Amino acid sequence: MSKNKLALGRGMGALLSSSTTASNSSMNKNSGPIEPKEGEVRAGGATLVPIEKIKANKDQPRKIFKDKELVELSNSIKENGVIQPITVSEEDGQFIIIAGERRFRASKLAGLKHVPVLIKKVTKKDTLVMAIIENVQRSDLNCIEEALAYYQLMNEFSLTQEEVARKIGKERSTIANFLRILKLPREVIQQIQRDELSFGHAKILVSIKDDELIKRFAREAIDQKYSVRDLEKAIKSKKKSSVIDSGNKYFDEQASALKSKLETKTGYHFDLKTKNNGSGMISIKFSNEAEFNDIYDLSLIH
Repeated sequence: MSKNKLALGRGMGALLSSSTTASNSSMNKNSGPIEPKEGEVRAGGATLVPIEKIKANKDQPRKIFKDKELVELSNSIKENGVIQPITVSEEDGQFIIIAGERRFRASKLAGLKHVPVLIKKVTKKDTLVMAIIENVQRSDLNCIEEALAYYQLMNEFSLTQEEVARKIGKERSTIANFLRILKLPREVIQQIQRDELSFGHAKILVSIKDDELIKRFAREAIDQKYSVRDLEKAIKSKKKSSVIDSGNKYFDEQASALKSKLETKTGYHFDLKTKNNGSGMISIKFSNEAEFNDIYDLSLIH
């Protein structure tokens, strides 16, 4: 299977660097605000551009912007200006946001006419990777947004989980675990997006096969305000496993621990069946050729 390689050329640090701050306007106690000039270049390479020339990136991984946080940032910008420039690419006289859409929205809310930007010459692939990295490093994405961003990288640019992990700077198993939660029922995904359930809750819920059972435990976790550990205990006590039940308690515990370890390590679902005589079978479930290739690359089958 052919794969397009993601070559960024320069280091990501260089692309995202903004070591020197630039503010939107300076304040003189006697004369009041000084209106910046369009195209004025500030220290650190930031350029002041009209805010109406800046456009949001439709591929921005962050989809949810909380009103309260935007208002708070807007108030800070009114007082101090835009401390960290917005990273953009230039296209037909417009500036497309690579990183900093929250600052852009808050600046509009604050009524700013100009904002400082760092203009980068990048490909679409670079733009998406940079946007993901900036948001992930700042913990600005919820786990669903992060998972969708990784899926988009794989889908649009034919990258494997291993390649995405290398570009983002995470373990491959971490990428796999994020992608797994996209298989949860839509109702549960929406609960995660509303911060009613955490990524830890999601990782436990996705190990359940039955969608109705997943939704039931999700609602219970929200209603009872379960911690991740509480949810894990509730599932163990209320859900009887039909897969691991040899009649030997010690053996079943060991088999269950192995199943959990394999799923955590790989990000894939394992079926583990045991019999009274100690024999059994382990199987791995995959949904498509790409997942099979990822499993093959893990050297689990040879």
